[in-house]
Amino acid sequence: MIGPGRYDDFHPFTAPAWTTEVIVGITKDNLTFIGSGNSTTIIGPTEMYLPGVIPDPMAIACVENINAEFINIGIENAKTGIHWSYGKVDISECRFEGCKYGVYLYNEEGASILGSEFYSEESLSKGVITFSPCGPVSISHCVFGGPSVNETGIAINGTNNVSIQGCNFYVKNAMIFASSSGTIQNCTTTQSVAQSVEAVDASQIDLMGNQFHGNYTSINVKGWSVVNGSGNIFTGGEDLATIYISSQSQVRLNGNDILKSGDYAAKIGKYHYEIVTNDLTNNYWGTSDPDSIAAWIWDYNDDPVTRAYIDYTPFSGSSVPTESAPFGSVKAMFR
Repeated sequence: MIGPGRYDDFHPFTAPAWTTEVIVGITKDNLTFIGSGNSTTIIGPTEMYLPGVIPDPMAIACVENINAEFINIGIENAKTGIHWSYGKVDISECRFEGCKYGVYLYNEEGASILGSEFYSEESLSKGVITFSPCGPVSISHCVFGGPSVNETGIAINGTNNVSIQGCNFYVKNAMIFASSSGTIQNCTTTQSVAQSVEAVDASQIDLMGNQFHGNYTSINVKGWSVVNGSGNIFTGGEDLATIYISSQSQVRLNGNDILKSGDYAAKIGKYHYEIVTNDLTNNYWGTSDPDSIAAWIWDYNDDPVTRAYIDYTPFSGSSVPTESAPFGSVKAMFR
C-alpha cells in the first residue's frame, strides 16, 4: 500500500545489456503495488527527467522473470513509465502523463492493462508499445489522449494474441500493428485522429463493433496484411480515403457502415503480384445509389495499375448498428 505523495528519487539500475536510472526497480516476485489514487500517489518528477543516461530514465523497470501488479498509481515525467522484460505485468486504473513511452513491453508472459489513462506531449510518444518476444497482451477500457495528446496510442510490434477492447482515442494515430495479430472490439476514435488503425508487415486483425474516424484514413491496410471486420462504423478519409488497401493485403469487411468524407470511401493503392479481390460486400455506404457507391471506390476498374478489385455488391440499404459505448461514458468511468 502506497500513500499519497510524489516519489521521484532516481537510482542506478543495471540490466544485462544496459544501465540507466529508475525510481522503482523490481527485483522481487509476486508484488502488488496499490496507490491511494492515480492523482495522489505519483511516481515521477514534476518535470521530465533528462540526465543524459542511456537508455532513457524509467519510473518503474523490471528485467527479471517476475510477475507484479500496479493499481491506482500516477506515473509521470520519466521517458518510460513502466518497462517490463520477462515475466508478466498487470496494470489497472493507473495514469501515465508526460512519458515518451507509457508502458514498454518486452516480456514473453505478456500483460494486461485495464482502465488506465495515457497523456503525453512528447514527440513520437507511444502510450503502449510492445516488441517481440512479448506474449499475449490485453488492453481494455483505457483512454489515450486528453488535455495533452500523445502521438500514437498503441503500437504493437511482433506480438500475437493482442486484445484491445472498449478503449477510446483522441490522438494522432490510434493503433498500429506491425508483424502482429489480434482483435479490436468496441473502441472509439474521435475527430482529432488522423488514422485509427494501421496494419503493416503481414499483420492480421479482426475488427468488431468499433466506431473509427480518421482524417487521413480510418483504416490503412498494407504489406500483405489481413483485416476482417463486421459491425463497425468507418468515417473520415478527407485526406486519402475512408478505407485504404495496398501491397497485396486482403481485406474482408461485411456488415459495416463505410461513410466517406473525402473523395473515396474505399481506395486501392498498388499491388505488385497477382490480382486480388477485396470483399466489401453487404456494407452500408450512406446511399442506395449503386452509381454513387461505384464512384466512391477506386480500384482496378479505375486504374489497372492498382492490380486489385473491391467487390461491394450486394450492399446494404440501411445503417449497421454497433454496440460501442459512447466515448464520454467510458471516459467517465475513470475520472
